[in-house]
This record gives sequence, C-alpha cells and structure tokens, in this order.
Amino acid sequence: MAAKGYIETDRQARNILEDVRRGIFKSVYLLMGEEPYYPDLVCEEIIANCLQDWEKDFNETICYGGDTDADTVITAACRFPMMAERQLVVLKEAQQMKTLDDLAPYCQKPLDSTVLVILMHGAVADKRKSLYKSVVKTGVVVESNALKDYEVAQWISAYY
Repeated sequence: MAAKGYIETDRQARNILEDVRRGIFKSVYLLMGEEPYYPDLVCEEIIANCLQDWEKDFNETICYGGDTDADTVITAACRFPMMAERQLVVLKEAQQMKTLDDLAPYCQKPLDSTVLVILMHGAVADKRKSLYKSVVKTGVVVESNALKDYEVAQWISAYY
C-alpha cells in the first residue's frame, strides 16, 4: 500500500473544510501525521465552525493527551449537549496519552450529538489497532505525511 501523497491529503482536507463550513460533521475525526499543516487546519476549522460562540461554554471540551486519559475523554464525549445541537470534544497531542487505544469502543459506536476530534502531532496511529480501524468505519482519518524535498516546489505552486 503506497502512502497517500500530499495531493490526496490536500483534496481530502479541502472536502472536509467545505463540509465543516456547511455544518456537516462526522462523529469522529482522527487527524495525524508527520506534517502538522493539514491536521491543524482541519482541527481549527472544526473548532471554529462546530459551535456558536454562545454554545461553547457548556459544549466544548478541549483536552491534552499528556494531561488526560481515555475514561475522561469518553465521559466528556458521552454527555449530551446543553442547549445546542451538538457538543465538541477535542483531544490535542493525543500521541502523549498512554490509554489512547482505549478510545476504540467509543469510536465504534459514537454519539451522533458529539463531534470527537483526535489530533496527533508528529505521530501516526497504529493501523493494526482497533482505534484506527473503528475510526475508519465510523468517522474520518486524515493522515498528513511529510513532503519530500522534490515535492515542496510543486506544493507551493498548488497552494497559491
């Protein structure tokens, strides 16, 4: 299996951004890769568009992998939104969480009213484990590989 190139990743990210701006969200997003540009871009766009400003106080939870565990994230994700259509749970720096694979049972059957974003910087989830497999079935995986030296000029041209 060949690694996805930056063109496919760019196309996938643009499609996700269009959906997010139109208010169409998946239940789970796994954003990962050596190159943080696309995962960060998608994560920030979801945070900006998932909830109205007045809904964020009660319905937005942002956790960091080094400071939390899977039970805390699952508990937050299993809550129901308060005076809003949905709630947002973001797990940043997920590669630092020791119990990351314990999120798999939730990802197999996520709540429709919750948007869970798992953001990994400089790391990739193990594709053999149940977390990755469950997100592929129920949500969206964005893997952003580092650009090769010979691809940089072409990427810059495509970007502008």
